[in-house]
Amino acid sequence: MNFLQLIVDILKFLFQGNNSLPQTKAAFKSLAGSIVPNTPALTEQDTYSIEALNLHTDEYQIWILNHYVSLKLILGNSNIYLANATAGMLNVAARQLITAGRNKQLISPTVLHEEGPFAALEATDRCRTITLLEQLQADLASLPFPFRNNPGIVLALISIITMLATNGYYSEWSGYGSTRLEPPDRRKIEHFPASWKQIGYPGPSNGYHALRGYLFNQFTE
Repeated sequence: MNFLQLIVDILKFLFQGNNSLPQTKAAFKSLAGSIVPNTPALTEQDTYSIEALNLHTDEYQIWILNHYVSLKLILGNSNIYLANATAGMLNVAARQLITAGRNKQLISPTVLHEEGPFAALEATDRCRTITLLEQLQADLASLPFPFRNNPGIVLALISIITMLATNGYYSEWSGYGSTRLEPPDRRKIEHFPASWKQIGYPGPSNGYHALRGYLFNQFTE
């Protein structure tokens, strides 16, 4: 790739805004559904068969990447939105996996065209794509900016997005309901998250009764 094309890619990245592309949404839905899938066979209780997509974990990943994960750039304190670029990295690596014939399941040409290579893969092959990036076996020169030829950022973001899938699932995110995409100070818990029911978490409390010592009228050392 020539220098001029690199400059164009950098400018596109910097001025893309925080609007998620259709293939970005598809990639993160696929990622969330692969890491925390629907598992009705594990239990007869409905609360245990809820997958990450039903709790909007994909939206949580996108929101965090666009608001809380930052890059240090020479340009100063510009807002750097990483969701679209991260989804682009997943799609490039997925296409490399498909081209090399390393996917074990057939892919849907329709999904491939409309939602991208990562979404077109089955869950196990999406995990193979993640492993491809984790082991730096993907062609890093083909990845979008800022991941191109930058193994440190590749490893950091792969670790972050896999962690966010479980963090978002077990957090209060789904409980925010219609306010979940609002700024943090405008969110309200609208219902009790199903994932909290799964693990028996009673929810936040202003305080619990506990022994905090004994009362003294006078204290001397």
